[in-house]
Amino acid sequence: LARQQQEKLQFTARLVTMGEMASTLAHEINQPLSAISSYTTGCINRLDAGDLSRDELRETLNKLATQAQRAGRVIRRVYDFVRRSEPQRTPCDIKEIIEDAVGLIEADARKLGVKIALKLPDSLPNIHADRIMVEQVLLNLMRNGMDAMQTTRSDRKQLVVTTSLDDNCILVSVADNGSGIAQQAAAHLFEPFFSTKPEGMGMGLNICRSIIEFHHGRFWVDANPDGGTVFRFTLPME
Repeated sequence: LARQQQEKLQFTARLVTMGEMASTLAHEINQPLSAISSYTTGCINRLDAGDLSRDELRETLNKLATQAQRAGRVIRRVYDFVRRSEPQRTPCDIKEIIEDAVGLIEADARKLGVKIALKLPDSLPNIHADRIMVEQVLLNLMRNGMDAMQTTRSDRKQLVVTTSLDDNCILVSVADNGSGIAQQAAAHLFEPFFSTKPEGMGMGLNICRSIIEFHHGRFWVDANPDGGTVFRFTLPME
């Protein structure tokens, strides 16, 4: 019963996250749709005028396909993230999971002036995980890092996601240059309903830790030597 309640809570948290990002995601989808509409209108006008060459038509159709694929990627990521399913641990590429999470949040990052830097080795062993649950952890940590940098100088607004090998695990780190975590808050950071944000539910980090523990990994936080916070977690390899 406790496991079922935890799964429902995780699913609800994913829906809340998507709700918070809805306007940005709508804008991300609207941009390629507007481009498709514009290219199509241009093609029709040129065809009616009788001065559209075969090469120009092919070039425009290629642009249409690129924009359709761009919109499709956003929709696929949202659909995969919010669909309800039983946890399924399968062989996964951590690099692909990170790139999908960044694909969902990069529009918000641009809006807030945050640069996302990825330090991912070209080749790492697969992890044995539920990719949507791991993506949920990453998305939560990246959003927290972006929120923590609201008052950071614009040239220092950088979120760094790093992966490396750690014994028989993959170590993932998400570092920000934000205001850091007060010592008294750090002691309560993973408690349910504790939040350092006025509008926060106080469930995000608790959910993140439960997901990582479900995967038999570790989850902890360190101070960033450059200022800010580094959240780290490990996941067993396949």
